[in-house]
Amino acid sequence: MNGFTQKEKQERGQTGEALITASLRKSELWQHKLVNAGYGTVADKLVIPPGGGYLLEIKTRLEPRIAYNRSSITNNERRGMDYFEKMVGHGRSLIVGIWKTKEFQRAFLIPWCQVREGVLSELPGSIKMLDFPELKKIPGGWDLSCLKNIGGENA
Repeated sequence: MNGFTQKEKQERGQTGEALITASLRKSELWQHKLVNAGYGTVADKLVIPPGGGYLLEIKTRLEPRIAYNRSSITNNERRGMDYFEKMVGHGRSLIVGIWKTKEFQRAFLIPWCQVREGVLSELPGSIKMLDFPELKKIPGGWDLSCLKNIGGENA
């Protein structure tokens, strides 16, 4: 037990999601929050730049890792990222891992296709955020303009 209540975890998640929303706006990227209709969402954000789209799942953690377990990455999120990749293209489902403490905030862009096998393996383990590209910090969030640079179906 890490000593945090479910409410504190939810608040940390909402803070991380708000930072990504602000970052997408600053990067002038159209985005839409996917609403939980009581069954769990397939992801947190749908981002549609010219020429393609991305599905973003935002995970905010105190440590720079995201557990493989189903309470960390739900069945709906797993299915949603798989389905989006099937329909839109390889590399289009992304996890934004936010390592957030009282002292600092760092964010990493994690392609689902690179961690999928480990997550679905059912073996103990975690996604190590530090193994992935770190997003550049800008006032009010992170630079997500990299999502505008879509070169083709498999970019």
